Amino acid sequence: MSSPYVPGPPTEAPVVIPREVLRLLALIDMAPASRRVLDELLYLHDPDTGAVEISQNEMCIELGASKPTVNRGFKELRECGLAWRLEDGRYQLHPLLTGGAVSSPVMPIPEIRAVEPERFTEQRRARYAAQLANLAATG
Repeated sequence: MSSPYVPGPPTEAPVVIPREVLRLLALIDMAPASRRVLDELLYLHDPDTGAVEISQNEMCIELGASKPTVNRGFKELRECGLAWRLEDGRYQLHPLLTGGAVSSPVMPIPEIRAVEPERFTEQRRARYAAQLANLAATG
């Protein structure tokens, strides 16, 4: 039986995300569920380590989402290199999102990458094409 308890953040200090990181996040086309999982991880992360302790059940309760939805969110974040699992119930955010904080100085850090457009739904493909066109026009 799962507990309705969801951990709170380790600090009430604001999370500061630099503008260039916000721009990067805007360019990574992720599903809304993935963005919600990422936002929750950002809210709950330890500012000293960039790690988050939350179980799958706790994340489901916090987001009001099903396990398959939360799992897809975590999977997409891992594929994009924005977050990955350290152990059961413990996740690491990419140091770019945490001001350089990592739980282990010898940890391999994945490259942040977009999910391949051919895996998108038709609606996401159209949105991605529009984003690329916008980048070409401003770049």
